[in-house]
Amino acid sequence: MSVVFRLPDLGEGLTESEIVSWKVAEGDAVALNQVIAEVETAKAVVDLPSPYAGVVRRLHASEGETLEVGAPLVEYDVEGESDAPAEPEPVAPASGEEPSAPEEPPPSAPPGGPGLEPDESDAVDRTEEEPAEEEPAEESVAVLVGSVKVAGGRKPKRAARTFAQTPFVREQRQPARAFPPVRRLAKERGIDLAAVVPTGEGGVVTRADLDRAVAAPSARSSHRERVSGLRRQTAKAMTAALAVPHAACFLQVDVTETLRLARDLAAEGSPSPTLLSLASRAVILAAARTPGVNATFHADAEEIEFHDRINLGIAVATERGLVVASVDDADRLDATQLAGAIAARAAEARDGSIGVAALTSSTLTISNVGVFGVDGGIPLLTPGQSAIVALGAVRRLPWEHEGAVALRDVMTITVSFDHRVIDGREASAFVRDIGRVLERPGLALARG
Repeated sequence: MSVVFRLPDLGEGLTESEIVSWKVAEGDAVALNQVIAEVETAKAVVDLPSPYAGVVRRLHASEGETLEVGAPLVEYDVEGESDAPAEPEPVAPASGEEPSAPEEPPPSAPPGGPGLEPDESDAVDRTEEEPAEEEPAEESVAVLVGSVKVAGGRKPKRAARTFAQTPFVREQRQPARAFPPVRRLAKERGIDLAAVVPTGEGGVVTRADLDRAVAAPSARSSHRERVSGLRRQTAKAMTAALAVPHAACFLQVDVTETLRLARDLAAEGSPSPTLLSLASRAVILAAARTPGVNATFHADAEEIEFHDRINLGIAVATERGLVVASVDDADRLDATQLAGAIAARAAEARDGSIGVAALTSSTLTISNVGVFGVDGGIPLLTPGQSAIVALGAVRRLPWEHEGAVALRDVMTITVSFDHRVIDGREASAFVRDIGRVLERPGLALARG
């Protein structure tokens, strides 16, 4: 029997998925739980196992195509009964009735109408016309369940196509007019004089015309690429983020002491914390003093959900695009454990082995844009979150230190926030708390 496997929901409320690649073809025999396709959804590529054992009868999508959850995906030929037949069955006749035989098409009526003889002049005129088309017989048309008979009607006669012939006219190129020195210069520069717009008297090409032709930018062709996969998901997420009333604040921080701490701990052996993991610890400690940065605004219920734990999202640049990988329960990890967890999540995101849950569970995000060599930026919020922290590149700058000017390691911290959840005072306090820990990391031991 035939059975249709429909695209399942591969995550928490996901509505669509893209077929990355098929692992089977039509006519292949597959076993239960055999991987039949790679499917990308919510920024993750996952293997899709077969829920049936049988023969692949039809693949309902091609590679690169996006399907809605619940859409037909694969049709199988399996042993046993099918819950959903692939093809509709014809409606059986009622009890006691004989199946109706196909009706013969009615003969065409004479031109003069029923019971009337056409006159001779009409018959002569019609001999020069095309013979009248016969009425088609009634045909059975398949519907959602069974079939119905539809009476045939006279189909409209399609007009004959005509194509207008356009004579080919060869473009006549007028010879360019230029004095011998200009012609010689054009030849040296590889310039086609006929393509230069002349400005000299009488349409003569001048030396200035050649200079402008060289300075003019050449026309470049463009191309388009279909937005799909991760790029498509990112576009949707960023479009949704623009619906949130964003605001941002900045702070330059002297991180010299934090860098020295990282070097001292690295000298003791591996594993050791990194600047990113130490900054993550500072963000976690500061979030405890400003709970609104670890919250979600539910517009439909007009409620703010404050999360009891911090699932720290780390923005990771991959070959397929940007993803946010979550380190769950990050508030329970120290800086060394955070360094290991962040590295593991980043590796999973880059090789595509990360699960959907790790891409959808973060409650607060850090974007380390400093690795790209920029001082900072205004990041857009991850949908469902109320704050995101951007860490800029560390610069060696003249800085006031203990009453004098000295070269110090300085980093810019940016916090973008949902103004429906927290206001400027709270956001400023949050970024100051982050900076205070990074400027004097010993405070985290003494005060927390």
